[in-house]
Amino acid sequence: TLVEAGHRLLAEGLVARSWGNLSLRLDAQTMAVTPSGIPYPDLTEAMIVLVDLETDAWSGEWKPSGERKVHREIYRRRPDVAAIVHTHQSAASVCAAARIPVPWHGGTVACAPYGLPGTKGLTRGTVTALGNGAAVLMANHGVFTVGEDLEMAFNRIRDLEIACADLTAKQAVHPLPDRTDTPWNPDWLQPIPGSEASWLSDAPFSLAWSRRGQALPALLDDLAQLAGRRVRIATSLPTRRPPDDVILVQDQGVSVWGPDAEALAMVVEKTARAALGAEGLGGAKTFPAWEAALMRFVYKNSYAKQSRKAVSAKG
Repeated sequence: TLVEAGHRLLAEGLVARSWGNLSLRLDAQTMAVTPSGIPYPDLTEAMIVLVDLETDAWSGEWKPSGERKVHREIYRRRPDVAAIVHTHQSAASVCAAARIPVPWHGGTVACAPYGLPGTKGLTRGTVTALGNGAAVLMANHGVFTVGEDLEMAFNRIRDLEIACADLTAKQAVHPLPDRTDTPWNPDWLQPIPGSEASWLSDAPFSLAWSRRGQALPALLDDLAQLAGRRVRIATSLPTRRPPDDVILVQDQGVSVWGPDAEALAMVVEKTARAALGAEGLGGAKTFPAWEAALMRFVYKNSYAKQSRKAVSAKG
């Protein structure tokens, strides 16, 4: 069930690569959760991890998601919850970058305070902000929804995404190039003629940001993991591969390289949506540059290794 749901997250554009995670309560003592750093196309049933809800103990070859602590604490506090979905979806990320509550079904979805991924502060803030609700935004990160089963949690994810996109469109101070919940279109990414292993994305928000001639700050955790503190900008297509495999090109969009090229383009597009969309919501908030650099270091030395291990196991 979790493997199929992971593929569904990817197919519906709610995550890129290995970001986001899912879990199911199996009984009063145990949850099943997706592993850390495994791209969903490579996910197999053997990689799903069982975690003790009381002790946080787990066993097996695969490390559970770093956000298992949030899942675990929700189950411990909410006996009504049997399934949890965590995504990095685009429109919700706009509101999460602005760190605002979102009107939803006569109430609001709160935004939890910012915390580094995997930390006690992130867990405590997220679970407290969720309370007895159905969903919670995570500042500069994403969203959690809960439900009696995965279908309910997925329905809430989709419904909240529409609400966030509607709010962003209503509050926009400048015309936006598209709705913030528009799915990623692979046709936006095209190979650069005469350049090996490099592509150019003219996705609407990436293109709009490139026309500003400014670097794009890492407003979201997943961009920090892939690119560090910011995505630099060049006035023309570079002839050399940049250190982080991504660079904005003024008036053209974003150029990406390597095996993570499409994920990079997707995350840059999502971050550009957050930067532009949040202008009408009080502006995007940033986190310290050293935290972005730390996330990049951890990603290269932990999550990426898990991913390579998964590919090797599958192949």
